[in-house]
Amino acid sequence: MGAPGGPAERARDPGRHRTRRGRRLRRAFIAHYWDPSQGHFTRGSISSENAMAIAFDLVPGSDLDPDDPRHLAGTKTLDENRKALAQLLADRIVAAGHHIQNDMYGSRYEFNILSEYGYTDLALKAVTQTGVPGYVHQIAEGATSLWEQWTDRLSVDHHYRSNVATWFYQRLVGIKPTSTAYESLRIRPYIPSVAVNSRVPKDTQDTDLVPATLDHVSASIDTVRGTVSSAWRRRPDGRIDLAVTVPYNTDAEIWVPTQGRPVAAPAGAVFVRDDASSGAAYQVYRAGAGSYRFNA
Repeated sequence: MGAPGGPAERARDPGRHRTRRGRRLRRAFIAHYWDPSQGHFTRGSISSENAMAIAFDLVPGSDLDPDDPRHLAGTKTLDENRKALAQLLADRIVAAGHHIQNDMYGSRYEFNILSEYGYTDLALKAVTQTGVPGYVHQIAEGATSLWEQWTDRLSVDHHYRSNVATWFYQRLVGIKPTSTAYESLRIRPYIPSVAVNSRVPKDTQDTDLVPATLDHVSASIDTVRGTVSSAWRRRPDGRIDLAVTVPYNTDAEIWVPTQGRPVAAPAGAVFVRDDASSGAAYQVYRAGAGSYRFNA
């Protein structure tokens, strides 16, 4: 009879083997890298290590079932620890003069995590910050693609830090599928309040990039069901105009930012509820295929 987790079990029941191994790895990761005195993971690239711990559900909590490999007595609850790690990511960016602090692996997850925990303005400021490290510096150096490193070219076509483009679509414009092949989707744009660099630099000495708040953002995605688009702009009176296109055979949940004002909704959009995300207030509507324009 083979030992639990051994070759016999691996061959007989690979699913069970992977589950057992996953539990052992979770427990070992927390035991080896979590620093109870500091309340976060410390052995490695700090920002990336903690961002990936949130992304891969490796954060410990005292409120978890004792049989859960993430259970850790004497620490905060799981929710408290996750919030603390997100704040750690934000604090490290601020302490570095609003420069990105993750490495190429953590950048895959950090922007969305910052937005999930209410730091979208901070993330946007970091993305548009001049100097090293940063995307703006690469542009100032003449980059037309993402380089492997912030300063030296090496490979000049590296996708590692390209998740910022996904973040633009999913957070600023708000387009995100909620089921396979865009059978359903959510459009939840975010209206930033922070002033950020608004001009493309000519070179590395060109650092006065006219900080201003974003006044419009738009994007579209060609899906298997047709084109989905979202576009918002600030009107002169301070209200927000939101235009949305939902493709055929798709159910959409449209989150309209209210900014404390009433929403003028078009025919065909059905009000569902008031809600909030990342500290911003929304009115949520449901709609099928078609084009819709909201004013808030």
